[in-house]
Amino acid sequence: MTGHEKDEGDCMMDEGNGKSRRKSFRLAGRFLAAAAVAAGLCCILFYSREKGYEDYTVQMKQHFVEYSEEYDYWDVLTVEYPCLEGIDKEVQERLNTLMYDTAMDRVNYWHLNPSEDVKAYQEEVFSIFCSDVNCQATFHSQYLLSLDFKEYYSAGNPVWATNGTERALTLDLVTGESYALSDIVEINRDFVRIWDKSLSDRLEAEYGDEEDMDILLSWFTGADEETNREYLCRPFFYVTQEKDFVVGISLDPVLWRAYTYEPASWNYYARLSLEEIEGFKKDSEFWNKYLKSETAGEVIPCEDKKVNIWLGEDAGVWDYEY
Repeated sequence: MTGHEKDEGDCMMDEGNGKSRRKSFRLAGRFLAAAAVAAGLCCILFYSREKGYEDYTVQMKQHFVEYSEEYDYWDVLTVEYPCLEGIDKEVQERLNTLMYDTAMDRVNYWHLNPSEDVKAYQEEVFSIFCSDVNCQATFHSQYLLSLDFKEYYSAGNPVWATNGTERALTLDLVTGESYALSDIVEINRDFVRIWDKSLSDRLEAEYGDEEDMDILLSWFTGADEETNREYLCRPFFYVTQEKDFVVGISLDPVLWRAYTYEPASWNYYARLSLEEIEGFKKDSEFWNKYLKSETAGEVIPCEDKKVNIWLGEDAGVWDYEY
């Protein structure tokens, strides 16, 4: 090989090595950029987990329908529900869907998404379906949001088939988790006994006996098959502004159990302090966030909130002479 050929070969090798080095630099640069983005996201996630959210909003809205002609019967709906803004977008979307579906729970069951059995009930009973749901944000911190939904609804006619019910949500704004009562406390006979004592004191009634404790425990745990055939037994809880706990159980009637001759409600609740339920606490992230919680966020009232003409305050069914 001549000197010239060796020089030319060396140049080609140098050029190839240069291209390889430049490619390696570009790949390294992309890797470092991706690592920096990942590190930034991790820092944001860590910060949000540690600090929570201070400047979010809970805007109250209302699903409103009055005497539409879309169905074979009239409908009158005033359903208040919350809408979150200012937290992680994915968590926000998931929680907003959950809160709306919770507000519309009985409306979906009886009206918008009925089973075949409910459809048969509708054909025989429905003349007007009404629902009036009011929602209150009872506790809002940098980590947690508690909501109480109170509802009166008519299962066919707002005079002859009116039922009251209640449900609640306690939400983790960071993870998007919804905490059920059984997630945070051990529901056993001793817990039910403390709950019954608080309920009885509020109602100025006698304390339940052991047979009553069996019944209540079966409601809270869903173990009473006979009751389950006629009612949906649904425990709930929410946190108050004072960081107490309102613990309740709603027995939502199924089909003909919802036909009443005056407004009825199978809904029971008691207010318990942290000290009263201390011995029943489960290992849950809820308690870590509850203990560190301070008031945060803003709740914005529903604009132009309509009053249900049948079931609203001082309206319709309440003036009827039974």
